[in-house]
Amino acid sequence: MRLTIKALFFLSLFPSSESFHIPARSHKITKAFQLDAVSRELVGMIDGSNYNALELFTAAEGNSVLKDVSVKGEKIGIIKIVAGSTDENPKERIVGVAVDPDSTNVETVRISSKNGGIHLQKDSVAVVPRRISDEDAMSTLFASLTGVHCAFHDPIRNDGRVVEGVGGSNDDFMVSSDMDTEGKKVVILGGGEYSCFITDSIATLGGDAQQITANTSLKPRKNVSNVKVNGPGIGEEEFSFSSIMNFDALVDTLSDETKLGEAACRGLMDSDAILGANEECSSSVIKLLQRQNRCNRYISTMTAPQQKVRDEGIIWGRGKANDFTKDANAKASSTIRKHLSTMHTPKRFGRKTLQPLLDAGVVFQRKAKDNVLSHSWNLQDFWELLSWPRDAEGGNIRFGLPVVEDIDSLEMEGERMISAPPSTGKSGPATPRDEFAGKKNPFVVDINDLKELSHEVIEQEKDCVLFLSAAYCRTCKKLSPQYTKLARDHAKAGNGITFAKANTAGKLGKDVVKAMGVDSVPAFAFFKDGKRYGSVISISKMPSKKLDVAIDLLLSGGEWDKQKVNFTP
Repeated sequence: MRLTIKALFFLSLFPSSESFHIPARSHKITKAFQLDAVSRELVGMIDGSNYNALELFTAAEGNSVLKDVSVKGEKIGIIKIVAGSTDENPKERIVGVAVDPDSTNVETVRISSKNGGIHLQKDSVAVVPRRISDEDAMSTLFASLTGVHCAFHDPIRNDGRVVEGVGGSNDDFMVSSDMDTEGKKVVILGGGEYSCFITDSIATLGGDAQQITANTSLKPRKNVSNVKVNGPGIGEEEFSFSSIMNFDALVDTLSDETKLGEAACRGLMDSDAILGANEECSSSVIKLLQRQNRCNRYISTMTAPQQKVRDEGIIWGRGKANDFTKDANAKASSTIRKHLSTMHTPKRFGRKTLQPLLDAGVVFQRKAKDNVLSHSWNLQDFWELLSWPRDAEGGNIRFGLPVVEDIDSLEMEGERMISAPPSTGKSGPATPRDEFAGKKNPFVVDINDLKELSHEVIEQEKDCVLFLSAAYCRTCKKLSPQYTKLARDHAKAGNGITFAKANTAGKLGKDVVKAMGVDSVPAFAFFKDGKRYGSVISISKMPSKKLDVAIDLLLSGGEWDKQKVNFTP
């Protein structure tokens, strides 16, 4: 993202209160839960979509909010975070969330202090490695609750079952105490420090993290693997995460595409635990993510101050956001003295999320010196949301998010578009028209399933170029007219190559994807005499020298030259 001098000036006026930091990897420390002394206490204040996501997640696990607290009509959650040393080893420290054992049914562990006993929710506890300060450990606990744990893990009921509940489903299944999340794919929207922390945390936990940001200078951090950073896509460098075939969750740090309280939109459906969970998600964007990308969960970390600045702009919204933060922090400080924490952490949070992050040295470093932890708003995130390109055919929908192009069918289904704020950014490029859209294409063979692929290509031993596409992929739609032109040109030349196109959406389409070994579209596969030839390639524009080289190799009858294809610009 290119910032003007004026924008940089604004950024300098509003520095972030926290920062992301990865210190050296620490050694493994044996867990202990009995504290001899409390060394630090902080109050964590959760609001906005961040509160809503955590509330729904813990409700799906059977734990309701302990006390309703609101500021200016906005619900807030409060947690008391405590760090201290153990009785068995004074040099060993733990961190966790303090709760009142008389007002909660969760398992607790008791610690002692000068002012009497304090009980920590056992699921929140983690041991702090020596190289990490108490404050950084406490800040990391607070930062990883919603954006990391609620996105990466599934809620666990009291009977040990995972609440799968994907996109309106109420299915559940039995699992062991250790859930398999290896390779889980998560998309994170935003390029700020908090977004980077979420991205690297999910990768550290074993996930495949894809960070989408308008900050073109942002690169993956060198000390964390399984992270990819891409832009929303404009012009020749267009990249749309709607072209990612499947991902399990999406974390939105910049905005919220849902209405607060819609469990169906969050992917946290459980009618036994959440009031109103059987209601249908009203956001067409989330519906498309669920239906087309198999996105199980949508988590927004947008806070109430962020929303106020987003909705009313920086001139009018900034004052309201700052006033809310001031009042909420004061309310949190006064409430914590009477009720301790008003919310639970998710089950196994300490063991499955916080402990691995601390052991790996992935922390959200804290700079503020007051006693309240909160995510307010910052100019960097606001500027990124404002400058994010909007879809040319989707109104104010951020470019890269799926859009419903047929407005008539949208109205028939009773869906409602959730609009982002007015944008001054550039619009994404309009999709070229396909002259054979909805008609039989005389130059391109349609492949709908593996049976048709076998009949049209394999059994007839054809030389074939197979374009793997999807109805929701905007890059695919842009390539479709050019692909038809390429097929027409080769037909006129009499080259004898069959040009085919497979729609990868739906169950039958997914079978084709699996057979081809493809995990994203657009993609192109090749057949020589009905047998697989070479490897799958991916391009974002046509004409493409890479595709031309691959077709030339196919026509030559020679061996596939991987180096020649891959190093073609």
